[in-house]
Amino acid sequence: MGPGANLAVSLSKIRLDQLQEAIRANQVSFPSQVPVFIKHAAGTQQCHVVLLYFVRGWSCERIAKRYNVTRQHIWQMVSEWRRHAVALGYLQAIPPPESLRPPQPARMRTPARPVRKVTPVPAPAEPEPALALT
Repeated sequence: MGPGANLAVSLSKIRLDQLQEAIRANQVSFPSQVPVFIKHAAGTQQCHVVLLYFVRGWSCERIAKRYNVTRQHIWQMVSEWRRHAVALGYLQAIPPPESLRPPQPARMRTPARPVRKVTPVPAPAEPEPALALT
């Protein structure tokens, strides 16, 4: 998954390993408290499996060995959890930092004007005080 990929549209369509990589690279948000969606697995087991897969980066095979189930069972659990999480907004693409910066204002350019030489005007001379003749 390269930078700039449009994850928002494809979160439900990309492969699970690509989604795992995007979550671990902080390109996709992941809930701090894992919700339980599917009922065919124990809630705590589902949470642990989802965390091990998406956050810790474990493979389905490694998780299956840990819980003594088939790899396909783990893949199905993680896949269904992903489907619900995307549909309910728990997983969302994180925009790249450069897209979060406010747009720079366009620089205002003053139109070019001919430069005139301004000759300073001398200040008016103060009248001399009248001398009194005595």
